[in-house]
Order: sequence, then C-alpha cells, then structure tokens
Amino acid sequence: MKATINIRSVSEMAKGQGVDSAFKEHFALLKKSSLFEAFKNDSKIHDILHVHTFDLRSYFMIKKHKKKGKKVVVSCHVMPDSLEGSLKIPKIFLKFLIKYMIRFYSSADRLVVVNSFYKEELQRLGLPREKVFYIPNYVAREVFRDCERDVKHAIRQSLNIEKDAFVVVGAGQVQKRKGIDDFVETAQKCPQYRFIWVGGFSFGKITDGYEKYKKILENPPKNLLFTGIVDREKVAEYFQASDILFLPSYQELFPMTVLEAANCHLPLLLRDIELYEEILMNKYVSGHDSAEFASLIHQLKKDQEFYTSTKQKSIELSEYYSEKNVLRLWESFYSDLMND
Repeated sequence: MKATINIRSVSEMAKGQGVDSAFKEHFALLKKSSLFEAFKNDSKIHDILHVHTFDLRSYFMIKKHKKKGKKVVVSCHVMPDSLEGSLKIPKIFLKFLIKYMIRFYSSADRLVVVNSFYKEELQRLGLPREKVFYIPNYVAREVFRDCERDVKHAIRQSLNIEKDAFVVVGAGQVQKRKGIDDFVETAQKCPQYRFIWVGGFSFGKITDGYEKYKKILENPPKNLLFTGIVDREKVAEYFQASDILFLPSYQELFPMTVLEAANCHLPLLLRDIELYEEILMNKYVSGHDSAEFASLIHQLKKDQEFYTSTKQKSIELSEYYSEKNVLRLWESFYSDLMND
C-alpha cells in the first residue's frame, strides 16, 4: 500500500505568483509517482503533510498531524529578505510576521529549499541545518514547451503580436524586487523591439511601490505591454510567442519563470546575482543595469551564433531539471523521511 502525502497551499488566493506555480507543479509531479499517493488540500490526516504556504490553517494542521505522529514537511518559498522587498507593510507587523514564519518553519520535521544558497539563511535564523534539504523546482512540458515556427506565428496572431517583431518577455509580480524599473528603462532604450511583461499586482495595494508602478502600467512606453495577471496556459503562449526571456530580478529563490522559459527554449537574460550561479550553472547571460541589458538584447538580435548558443544553454537547463530527475529526488526524500 502506498504512503499518502497531502500537498497543502493557499497560494491560489493570490494569482500570478511563483509559489502557486511551484505548488501546482509539485502536486502534478507527485501524481506520477509509483511510490506515493498525492492529495491536494485534503482535510484528512495523511502519512505526510507537505505545506507550501505559512498560513494559520496550515499551522494548525501541522499541530494536528504531529499529535498523530505523522511527518510534516514545509517548502520554504519565502525568506525575510523576499518579504521586505515584496510587501509594503508596517515594520512592527513585518517583524511579527518574520517571527511567526520562523516558528512555522521550526514546526516541521524537514524543510525544503529550492536553492541551497538558503540553507545558510535558515541556519542563521536559528533552524537546524540537518533539517534543511535542497530540491529544485520543476516545470512540466505539457504546458511550457517549444513550438514550431508556424505554431509560433499562429500564437502571435492570436495575441496581436507582430509576425516579424523581436519579442522580449518578462514575467512575475509587478514589484521593485522583480526589477521592473530596469525592464521599463531597457524597453525605452530598445524602441525597435517589442517588450511584454506577463503579470500584475498579486497582492494588490500592499505591493511594494504599488502607486509608482500603477502609473507606469497606465502609461507604459509604446513598445511595452503589461498583460496583467493571466492563467498559466496564457503565460505559456506569451513565452512561445517570444524570442528571449529577460528577468532583471534583484532577489529570487528559484524563479519558476526561468524554468518555464527554458522549457520553451528561450535564451535567458538575467541580472548577475550570486544565487543563480549554482542552480542555473551558467546557462544564461547576465548584466547589471539597463545599459548592459540593452546591449545584450541587441547582441542576441544581431548575432545569430550568440543567440543559438544561448538558446542551447536553455535546452540543457531544461533537460537537467527534467521530470524524471526531480521526481526521483522527491521519492528518495519522502522515503528517507518515512524511514527516519
């Protein structure tokens, strides 16, 4: 008889954010396991409770599972620095929220981070290093995949994108942490290219910089489209219609956007930040500011050899984070947990 796992999250309450994508992909992946039976947001007690969001109901469910002697896993999608860079909330409440988050993480038998860089961060917050495990994010190819040129043109037509345009796409919440300022400035420096940002204000008016970015969305550069929050299938269409992914984020854990774009075989242009070095293994090109980003976009457009080699890196990244490899990591992780 298979051991059962309840995958829990309230991330669907805030659409268009990476935690929700990671939760859905995790559940879909585990449904393919031959060793475990996965449930989603079930109210019953299971052998393992795996939580993706640190909401109060999940906290009480953890307590309930622990009383029954069951195992609890928490995926740590949020760190103090990502909270501070995402939400505009009073400092007193932020301190309380961080303390609650640490207490929540402490209640788990094991913690999972999507970037080994954050093992040290959790240890600094007082959490035992031996409880922390690294398993990367994963994106299925059923939705996010490469497509033939004629399909690409058909998708462009359906999205009202010019057939011959060089399309630069970014995705995620509209907030300072995602590098929206540089995305806009780069679009202004490259008026001959089409820029698209897929995403919006997942947390509404409490988003850091909401008023500023709301004005930009209402009056963007002529070559820049903000789509607002759309479903994942539509995100995939925008990726398939594009030529490169440009994500100038200042802070990430393991951006689902990058894996989604890699599955679509888009060359990756990212900000040069330390945490990418291990998880992305130099399978991207990077810059520091809008001038460098604009220069690299020009090079990707004009230099076919450079474009092809950068695209090949994305293909290799997609293969590395394949379904088979990541499912094997999860099955090994849960098996060890059950035997512990």
